[in-house]
Amino acid sequence: ANPDFVNFQCVTVIDLEHLSTSQLNQRALSILKTQTAIDSVCFPETMNKTLVINAPRFFSLTWNIIKGWIDPRTAGKIELISNRKNWEARLRELVDVDQLPSDYGGKGMATTATLASDVPKGVMKQKHELVHVRTSGSSSVEVPAGGSLHVTVFTRSQTEVIISVVDETSKSKVYAEGVSVKHTGGSGDNDKPTSVVITKEHIKGPVKAKIKIQSKGGRFSTAGNYMVACNIY
Repeated sequence: ANPDFVNFQCVTVIDLEHLSTSQLNQRALSILKTQTAIDSVCFPETMNKTLVINAPRFFSLTWNIIKGWIDPRTAGKIELISNRKNWEARLRELVDVDQLPSDYGGKGMATTATLASDVPKGVMKQKHELVHVRTSGSSSVEVPAGGSLHVTVFTRSQTEVIISVVDETSKSKVYAEGVSVKHTGGSGDNDKPTSVVITKEHIKGPVKAKIKIQSKGGRFSTAGNYMVACNIY
């Protein structure tokens, strides 16, 4: 036996809060299928448990499909728990309470604080929201006094949308108008999404900004998903 050998195992939490059926598209399932195959073959012993929490009701059918892609031994290590009281108790059984983030029932640093500690220089807050657009959609963000807002949108959708940024409390104030966004790159799994800067100049706070997305597709078509990335400086 090697005395220097360290057995590493992890507990993974997959939080499905706010998951919608529109997000479980063919691409998302393809990525999930590939990732589970890699994990099952290359890292079968590193996973102690995976808890899938806050799963919506429709996910149970999807889970039955996903289980068919996973090695039975690996699938046996995955638990679906939707009730918060139950998954918090289960996490405390698996993880030391001082290592468990406070927003997941422990006493450790909250995940929001952990993410905030890794933001780009000068950014004091970030907000990322995936907006599913049929004919229109929107996302709102509050900018405090002394702060400024920068907005970028990412997408793989080839349907053109027009994006504007307005003051939600005073629609007459328009900060960005008529910005065209559509995916212009490849459709392969390794091709990056298209990114478009919406705000050429930073929007100064205090303001509650609304990012409005309007599809230029047909009346009965669905534009797709658009990731709205807001950095507040």
